[in-house]
Amino acid sequence: MDNTDKNIIAKLESLPENFWDFSNANTRTHTHGLHAYPAMMISPISRNIIGIIGAERKINSLLDPFSGSGTVLVEGQLAGIPHVVGNDINPFAVFLSKVKTTPLDSTEMYAEIARMKSALESVYCGMAHIINGIDKEIELLGYDLTDKDGWGANAPRILELYFNRRNISIKIPSFKNIGYWFKPKVIMELSLIRDVINSVKSSEIKNFLFLAFSETIRLVSNRRNGEFKMFRMPPDKVKEHNPDTRVEFLKILDRNSKKITDFSTGINAQPRKSTVELYNDDACSLQNIDDGVFDLIITSPPYGDSRTTVAYGEFSRLSLQWLDIFKSDGRDVMRIDKLLMGGKKFKNGFDFDIPSDNLRMSLDRIRRLDMERAGDVFSFYRDFEKSVHAISKKTKIGGYHFWVVGNRTVKNENLQTDIILEQIAEKYGMQKIYSIRRNISNKVMPSKNSPTNVIGEKNTTICNEHIVILKKIA
Repeated sequence: MDNTDKNIIAKLESLPENFWDFSNANTRTHTHGLHAYPAMMISPISRNIIGIIGAERKINSLLDPFSGSGTVLVEGQLAGIPHVVGNDINPFAVFLSKVKTTPLDSTEMYAEIARMKSALESVYCGMAHIINGIDKEIELLGYDLTDKDGWGANAPRILELYFNRRNISIKIPSFKNIGYWFKPKVIMELSLIRDVINSVKSSEIKNFLFLAFSETIRLVSNRRNGEFKMFRMPPDKVKEHNPDTRVEFLKILDRNSKKITDFSTGINAQPRKSTVELYNDDACSLQNIDDGVFDLIITSPPYGDSRTTVAYGEFSRLSLQWLDIFKSDGRDVMRIDKLLMGGKKFKNGFDFDIPSDNLRMSLDRIRRLDMERAGDVFSFYRDFEKSVHAISKKTKIGGYHFWVVGNRTVKNENLQTDIILEQIAEKYGMQKIYSIRRNISNKVMPSKNSPTNVIGEKNTTICNEHIVILKKIA
C-alpha cells in the first residue's frame, strides 16, 4: 500500500458516518433527471469519488462498464476528465447516456423546439375531432379496449382500416400487443408526435426530443405506475385511463430543456472538455474498448439476474419498440434481459469454478434447497467473474476501481457480493484497498419480497450497498 492509497483511506475515514447515504441530496441536477431508469446510482456518489481521487492524482480516463443511465459519465464530464467511456448491453441505456452527455446550443435548441411545437399544434388542430373521438369509435366497432386478444393483439390492423376509411395517413408501429399497452387515442397521439420529431433536422436535438418522447411513452401507457417490470393496470383502470399525451410530452420537454441548458452551461464553463465514447458491448468481454488505458473505474453492476431482480430490458421495451432509431439494431428487444448477466439457465446443476470460497459455501446451502435457484445464482456470478476479468484488463497498473454492489438474499441465504468481488478480483491482479457501507435512500423497489416463493413468507430487500475500492497491482 503506497502513500496515495493511505491518503485516500485517511480521507474516507475522516468523513461522517452517514456521508455516503446522501439522503437529503438533490440527485436530479443537470441531466440526471432527464429520464427514469431502474436502480440508478445517485450522482453524489461518483461526484465525490472523482473529487477524492482527483485530489490525489490526475484522472485522464474514466470508464463505467455498466453505465446504465449515464450518471458516472455526466459527472466525469462536469469534472473535466479528458477521456470518459461508458458501456451497456442495453441499447436504450446507450441512447439515454448519449443524450445526457451531449451539450446543446440553447439558442438553436429553443428555436427548433418552437418550430416543433408550432407544427404539433397545427397537426392537432387539424385532427382534434378524430383524436378526441377515436377511443369511442373503436369501441363502437365492437372492440373491448381492455381485452388482450381482439383490440390488444390486432390494434395495428384495426387502426389501419380505421384511418384508411377516413383517408388519413398515419404511420402506426406494428409491434406485438401494442393495443394491450396503449389505447387508440394514445397510439394516434404518440404517432403524430413521433412524425413531427422526425422532421427535425439536427440529429442531436432530435435525439433530445425523442428522449422526452420516451419518457412520455412510459407515462401514458397502460403500465402500472411505479413499476419497472411489464405489469399492466387492471381492466377497470385501463378503461378509465385517459392521459393527455401532448400535454405530458410538452411538460417533460419543458423540464428537460431547462436541465440540458444547465448541463451545457456547466460543460462550457470547464477549462478542458471531455471526449465521451459509448459502447453497446457485453461487459463480460468489452471487446471494443482498449486494454490498459483507464485510471479510474466507477460502476454499479446489477445485483443479480434480470429475471429475479431488476428487469432493465422490460423497462426499456416500449421505448425501443416506438423509437425509429433502433430499427437498424439487429438485437431482439424482447430478449435483452436474457442477454444480461445471469441470462443463461443451469437447471440441472453446474461445475463450480469461480474463485470465491464465500460464494461456494453459499451456493452449497442454496443447492440443498433448490437446484434451479442455485443455478440462477451461479449463472449470474459466472458472468460477474467474466466482467471483473474484462474490466481489470482495461485498467492501468495503479488504477482504481470503485464498485457499488448490493448483497441480495436468495432462499434466505445472504450473498455477500462485496466479499465475493474481493476474492474474484485477486485472481485478476487487483487488491482491495477499502470498503464503505452506505444506506440506500428512496429506492424504487418493494421494501419486502418473497425469496422462498412461499405465500406469507417475506424478507426485506436490499437496504444498503457496499462501495468496494480495488487497485490494479499486476
